Amino acid sequence: MKKLFLCMLMMAATAGARVEWKQTEATLHVHPTQTSADAVFEFTNTGDEPVSFADIKTSCGCLVAKPLKPSYAPGEKGQLVIMLNLKDRYGRQSKKVTANTLDGQKTELTVSADIPHAFTLKSPLVTWNKGDDSPEKRVLLHNPNDIPIKLLSITSSNELLPVELKTIRDGFEYEVVVVRKPGAADARAVVRIRTEPPPGLKESKLIKLYVSVL
Repeated sequence: MKKLFLCMLMMAATAGARVEWKQTEATLHVHPTQTSADAVFEFTNTGDEPVSFADIKTSCGCLVAKPLKPSYAPGEKGQLVIMLNLKDRYGRQSKKVTANTLDGQKTELTVSADIPHAFTLKSPLVTWNKGDDSPEKRVLLHNPNDIPIKLLSITSSNELLPVELKTIRDGFEYEVVVVRKPGAADARAVVRIRTEPPPGLKESKLIKLYVSVL
């Protein structure tokens, strides 16, 4: 009788849906101007009942996670796609996603990426302090990567603080010239520089400078 009870417990434990993951960690290799990247986690329902995800929790608002289908039949393979937003992120990133199925199975997945800067600059702040009557300020942008990245356009949010983009070495070095027009006392502006998109993509990161006249 005891053996029969133990056998029934084992059958109950193995019955139902069961998700087996091909991998639980993914490292993304991204282009310096890329705005998002997808990590794909493959799995198989190795149980004898359909499986559905009850809840998928992310450790960061920069992640969006969703299975490609609401339910997976026994023996069916599937994918959980996790999108990482790269727009305002740089450096080493490691984020967690917890996938919970309706039958209570819980799996922690890890998405990592080393996000390079497209261009480096001394400071994103351009400031005229009181008593500074210089007509313009200059900011040097340097591409530290091995691949060329062109800067496509530049705009200022304030017509009293217009900007110009000068090419020093195409794809690698540029200079931003910010001009202070008469009447620009206490003026503020956001300068937006559009970078060249990665091959095959249309969207790319913006470089932002913040200008103020004190």
